[in-house]
Amino acid sequence: MKKSLFLLLILLTTGLNAQEKPFTIPYELDSNKTMTYEEIVTMCHTVDSLFMEVRLKSFGTTSRGYDLPYLIVEDPMKRDKKLTLWIQAGIHPGESEGADAGFLFLRDVLTKPEFRVMLQKVRIIFIPVFNADGWNRMSPYNRINQNGPEEMGWRCTAQNLNLNRDFMKADAPAMQNWLKLFNEINPDFVVDCHTTDGADYQYALTYGLDTHEALNQDVAKWLNEKYVPLVEANMSQAGYPIYPYVAFREWHNPKSGLRTYASRPMLSHGYTILSDRPCLLIETHMLKPYNIRVESTRQMLLNTLIVLNTYNTEYHDVLQKADADRKSKEFAKSKFPIHFKTSMQDSSLTNFLGFDYDTLTSEITGGKYFVYHNDQPETFNLWIFNKIVIDREVDLPIAYVIPPEWSEVIYRLKLHGISIITVQEDTEVEATQTKFSNIEFPNRPYEGRFSPSFDAEEYETTIIVHKGSALVRVNQDKIKVIAWLLEPYSEDSFLKWGFFNTIFEQKEYGELYVMEPIAVEMFEKDPALEAEFEELKASNPQFAASQWAQMNWVYNHSLWADPQKDVYPVIKITKESEFQKLNPSR
Repeated sequence: MKKSLFLLLILLTTGLNAQEKPFTIPYELDSNKTMTYEEIVTMCHTVDSLFMEVRLKSFGTTSRGYDLPYLIVEDPMKRDKKLTLWIQAGIHPGESEGADAGFLFLRDVLTKPEFRVMLQKVRIIFIPVFNADGWNRMSPYNRINQNGPEEMGWRCTAQNLNLNRDFMKADAPAMQNWLKLFNEINPDFVVDCHTTDGADYQYALTYGLDTHEALNQDVAKWLNEKYVPLVEANMSQAGYPIYPYVAFREWHNPKSGLRTYASRPMLSHGYTILSDRPCLLIETHMLKPYNIRVESTRQMLLNTLIVLNTYNTEYHDVLQKADADRKSKEFAKSKFPIHFKTSMQDSSLTNFLGFDYDTLTSEITGGKYFVYHNDQPETFNLWIFNKIVIDREVDLPIAYVIPPEWSEVIYRLKLHGISIITVQEDTEVEATQTKFSNIEFPNRPYEGRFSPSFDAEEYETTIIVHKGSALVRVNQDKIKVIAWLLEPYSEDSFLKWGFFNTIFEQKEYGELYVMEPIAVEMFEKDPALEAEFEELKASNPQFAASQWAQMNWVYNHSLWADPQKDVYPVIKITKESEFQKLNPSR
């Protein structure tokens, strides 16, 4: 009632009709400026106060304590069978046009009858600033490659974490809060607003939309046959031709050809497809004037709303079938893809709207660089490599078990909406375990973590599962997320993100004088072991030069070696009878 009275008062005192502007954002007063964090929060309250269709909420705080507001926009009289369109901006605050375009988009939706009626079929979630830490670090010097706005935020959080690398490991408080909201709302279509770097070309906006086998192929078919053609046609008609988000085969060299990549789940548009929900990655071009980037983003949001409204029932049915397929017993028993790559043996020709350019030699480095002429448009006929193929797949177990001491891993599994059964008593089971070899670590961290590389070998064993362990049945809604988080070879597994790095550390050692007689006895009893030792000395000069390394090798082949070193604590249950031992109340 307060909102309707307040809106009526505004209309009476200003003479506005429903199609005129009920609010103005700072960008409209200066098209080379974006909002401050405080202005964004104020605008959220303003929009909430003006419209009955809007509710302002918060999904938590950042590492520095900034509030994370979001808006729910829907027709309050229509509550059944709505699709939920989730729009987020400011994950990289230097790429700010998503926030400005988002508010302009909401104003269109809330004041123009042709869009307002769409709220009967589509609910909108709008997060104007995901990374509030970075947004509050505004400066004119935060994006050297970018043509405006006058000032912008910083790419990372106050902990120097890139949120768009954090969707799986969930280190940032903002990401942990985001995951809770995402799983509570379970949106049907996600849009993540960005600005690209890279070469210059005619497109104001390119887009990422992964449709390879990580996504349900019925959903992928709907995107390729319904969403993409309609949006591409509408954007072109509006004066904003768009193209898929690509890279050049040779850095910055358009004539070298184009290629696409399968997005890892650490990224927004790689993460949501693990729940069979598409994520549209909007990448406006950095060198275009800010107003063009804002307007093209706004148009992309409006056209996405139009498609979801047009195909509401059809898309709803496609998603329901995808959910049923993902939770089926047949899906859990099928081969599961855990890694993808771009096929470099499969390509086609495409027209790409670029600019003429010169290849120059740097006076500083002596290397080559490119200078683009954005007043000389040119259409390139290029080879594009955009066939994504499965590079590795695995057989999934019935369940995974995580011992209780790995409580942080268990907690983060729950953040992802994964259902967990707590084992009630120590239980002996037959299981599959994994042993690692040839382990190496990088010299410097990535996103604050050291990712191991290794070879892995599975073996069958009998093991005690301790009380308090987490039993994770695979056949559930988040089956794809479970596999990507717990399969060792997944690039975004907890193992690869360094959550289990202590298992690779040796904690006990043998003194040389103690090991000498033991080594002699071991080699006398096992000539094959001695032969392996001598071959290693002959082939590895560094090993041959180190007496300690040689005796430590012997130690690690003795009965005194730690049997748990280099062994993955997460085990696999592959027999239903063993699962029932761990969950007898079922």
